Parts: sequence; C-alpha cells; structure tokens
Amino acid sequence: MITKDTTAHRGDVVEVSGRRVGDVGRTGEILDVLGAPGHPHYLVRWEDGHESVFFPGEGTRIRTKAPAAPGPQATPGLARVTAQLVELLGEAGIEFELLRHRRTTSATGEARALGVLAQTVAKTLIARDDEGNCVRAVVPASSRLDLARLAEAVDAKTVRLLSEEDLVLMYPQFEPGAVPPFGGPAGDRVVVDPRLAEREHVVLDAGAHDVSLRLRADDLLTVANAQLVDIATG
Repeated sequence: MITKDTTAHRGDVVEVSGRRVGDVGRTGEILDVLGAPGHPHYLVRWEDGHESVFFPGEGTRIRTKAPAAPGPQATPGLARVTAQLVELLGEAGIEFELLRHRRTTSATGEARALGVLAQTVAKTLIARDDEGNCVRAVVPASSRLDLARLAEAVDAKTVRLLSEEDLVLMYPQFEPGAVPPFGGPAGDRVVVDPRLAEREHVVLDAGAHDVSLRLRADDLLTVANAQLVDIATG
C-alpha cells in the first residue's frame, strides 16, 4: 500500500482496488511524478486510454516496473482555487483525480466534455434558507433540484437559489456555477441526493469550469460532512 514516503517512478503501474463487492479495480501507467517529496501525485494513463492527475489514497498500490529519477515539480497549470481543494483532499488522505477538459458552463456540458454519464456528475446548487444560512445541494447532472424537499431536509420553511451576483459575493474563490460541495466558506450545510451515493465514483467541479475532480462517492460524503436526502427529481 502506498504511503506519503513511497517513491514511484515513470513507467510504474498504479493499481486501484474497488471498495464494494463486484467493483472492478483500475490500473494505469505513471507518465510523470508530480508534487513535492513526501506528497506525490502522478500523471497517469489508465487502461481505457484517458489520462488524469491522480492523487493516491489508502486503496492505491504501486507496482514497480522501470524506475527513473524524475525531479519534483508542481502540478502543471493548477489554478490556485483548485490547489486549495487538492490540499484539502490530500490532508484528508482521499484518493482522487484531476480531470482537465474544455471550458463548460453546465454540469451536462461537463459530462459531455469528459465523456461520462450525466448521472455520475455531481451538480452543486447553492440555496439560502429563511434564516440566511447557505446550503449546498448536490444532485446528479441528469436531475433537477426539488426546493421543497431541500427545505424539508434542512428544517426551513422555504429555500431559494442564490443569484449569480450572490455567488460572486459569497464564494469569491470559485467561479460562479462551479462551487464544489466542499472547500471555501465554512459552515454551509451540504445535502447530497442518494442517487449519487449509489455510484462508485462521482465527478464534480473543482472551483473552475475547465477542471473537475473525480473521487469515490463515499469519500465525497465524508469530506463534505454531507447529509444524504432525496432532493432530486427527474
């Protein structure tokens, strides 16, 4: 099992085990070793041909093939806001990937750009209850948020979605429409629809419209300290 002190090299093989019965693990070749010593992450080409920046977790194993001696370097082109999320997940010991893609302005567009099912993309909508508290509601990109169900979930009479102007004011570190379920201002309640929890992995915005995070659904619930409630329709 990989630890923060483990050194991998270009050409080594990443092996990621499934966590649930019947889940198939994944393997990929390390194309480059990134990050500072003691905090490695990797540019990986997976068996299906796609490439991503992969951050190892407890379920990661490295199989040595042909060690080389790459020098440590920063993750290329990593936006400051994304770097903050990366640090948060790294401190939590969570395994995840960064997926770069063409700029999109919707969760369904994000799914098309990445070539994944819309049901696996987590769309985060920000609402405010009647006492002024913010709630991050997370539903599949293929579904719509039911505001009445969300209000019931947070014991509020009503909730309303924030406008783009409100988002800019309250979440200045994120691009409007790309607020993730975690990170940024503390104190928000997070409510996740169970349809996402049924997935092995989910994809979500990483604070910008041209980069996404892919992580296990269980880890999303943990790092976001999320409440699991049926809040989606469609």
